[in-house]
Amino acid sequence: MSDLSTLLWKELLDLSRDYKTILTTVLLPLILLPILGLVGIVLVSQQPATIALVDEDYCESTNSMFNITISSRQVAEILYEELGKRGFKVIEYSDMSVVDNPLVDLVVVIPKGFAANATSLSSTASILVIKRANVQASAMAEQAAREVINWLSYSLARVKIDALSKYAGVEASSEAILSPIITQQEVVTVVGEKAGVEEELKGLLARFLVLALGIVVTPATSFIVDGIIGERERKTVEMLISLPIPLSKIIYSKILAATVVGIIATLSDVAGFLTYIYFTLLVYGVQLMLFIDPLLLVVHAFTSFLTILTSVAIALPFITRTRGIRSASNIAGIVTIAATIIFFTGFIVDYYKLPMNVRMPLYLIPFTHSVLAIQLYAIGYRLESLLHALTLLALSAVLLLLSVRTLDSEKILVAPPS
Repeated sequence: MSDLSTLLWKELLDLSRDYKTILTTVLLPLILLPILGLVGIVLVSQQPATIALVDEDYCESTNSMFNITISSRQVAEILYEELGKRGFKVIEYSDMSVVDNPLVDLVVVIPKGFAANATSLSSTASILVIKRANVQASAMAEQAAREVINWLSYSLARVKIDALSKYAGVEASSEAILSPIITQQEVVTVVGEKAGVEEELKGLLARFLVLALGIVVTPATSFIVDGIIGERERKTVEMLISLPIPLSKIIYSKILAATVVGIIATLSDVAGFLTYIYFTLLVYGVQLMLFIDPLLLVVHAFTSFLTILTSVAIALPFITRTRGIRSASNIAGIVTIAATIIFFTGFIVDYYKLPMNVRMPLYLIPFTHSVLAIQLYAIGYRLESLLHALTLLALSAVLLLLSVRTLDSEKILVAPPS
């Protein structure tokens, strides 16, 4: 153990001198993700969509029988006010030439005959919405305009129903007629217990933590590539192998150092991500601490540790048999891609809900257990989560032992022939 601790100290000392690795592993995700979120929010706020209002009707109509009066100018004023409250720049135009103006993202047109049709019981009034293709601001403005128009339509429908019921002398509720069937919703956990919004947000956090597992693999495999092939090319591996220390301890020290790099990357990425969503949720007035489960972060950290060990163990026999860093990096890249596929699908798919005939082959892929350990904990199946974590531990230990046993000091020392 003293030999192993000495070798591990040597690896960590080398790592502390590698400022580029520390910078990219720790500072970049910790700084980049929050900056990305803040810059995105700032840029969106600095480029509000421009909406043009065109009132072609410009008149008022009254249904004398039911005493309902609609003014197109009043409708235009409501649209102007409501869309302005939502942060859009609203400008009123007198004709349709505004459609040719590329600076206008959305055109809302109140056509001729609108007021007359709106007060009628046999005709339908319409509002024309013209949006620009492939313009994100236009799509956002269209959604907002439709929400306001739908609210106007619903309000007018209530007025008409109330007038009709009064005219007919019938007691009727506009709400009961417009929404004869409504949907009531309750949120429950997988085991049927009542859950709130916080529980759903915790599940969303768990999905992002699964996705973050893909980030921890890359720096760890890159470090192990440099630790073995890099030392060969720097002509320092001969001194290590010549020491009266088993080759396995040398490899274990490099693997543990690579795991440290991976865990640092995990903590930095999670911290950066939490900072990012903290700023994002502040916009909506949601407190981040409401849905952070400290034990979930512990499960994620433990799973990340085992995932790194597994990734390195899989790549190790192939890395030591390559000629140079480029080919070794390609091998490590294949492992990273395979892991990323599992973690990305774990972000959008509930693995525990997959049919057994689909899950069983996936169990042969160690990264599947990484996903299930986090997903099952998030929904309250803590025992099942622990079983998958232990399965991942066993797989990583077996793969690591097999990888180290297949190593040959001669192959590490001398690059294989091309």
